[in-house]
Amino acid sequence: MHQCYYCEQIFDSKEELYEHVEVHSDIERNNEIMSRKKQAARKEKQ
Repeated sequence: MHQCYYCEQIFDSKEELYEHVEVHSDIERNNEIMSRKKQAARKEKQ
């Protein structure tokens, strides 16, 4: 049994867990990119 440290979902194998964790890392990366774009847009307006 393996548990995702982001959402605490449980998986039977490490492979399933690793595939699942990629979803979280993609979401975090996208959020980071979007926050940078928003900050850049704010600076341009000033």
